[in-house]
Amino acid sequence: MKRMDKLIQDYIHDPYFTKEKYPDPSVCEKCGVVFHNGIFEWLKDVPKDAKKIICPACRRIEDKYEGGVVYLEGEFLQKHKEEIFNLIRNVEEEEKAYRPLERIIEIKEENGKVVIKTTYEHLARRIGEAIHKAYKGDLKLNYPEGQKYVRVYWHRD
Repeated sequence: MKRMDKLIQDYIHDPYFTKEKYPDPSVCEKCGVVFHNGIFEWLKDVPKDAKKIICPACRRIEDKYEGGVVYLEGEFLQKHKEEIFNLIRNVEEEEKAYRPLERIIEIKEENGKVVIKTTYEHLARRIGEAIHKAYKGDLKLNYPEGQKYVRVYWHRD
């Protein structure tokens, strides 16, 4: 007899995605990303009949509503800051090409620490993993239960 008492995982609500689909085609009037065939993508030739919208990533950036945050600290960071920042930007460009809504909201430096806020959790995780792969150190990923969010901590002395 088949068991029917499995836990059903709740849908994690994202207020920046609407239940109904965007009109096809639509173009973000801020960044130029196009919603076409059910996905957001970068197109060289934007359809002339595209409806103007503001995409979920631009809305998150406006509201400063991050989906992930990366904390970097340690003496190694101070000595190699330029290299690490270049790596961060490269990871963002690579991720954004594949997932147009994955973006850095802001990078702040506070008391020798760097805090990077991203639109979604994928980019924050990728940044942490790329820094760890390139420079070793201690990496911790924290996914708060029931949330579509990640906190990434990286440290190296």
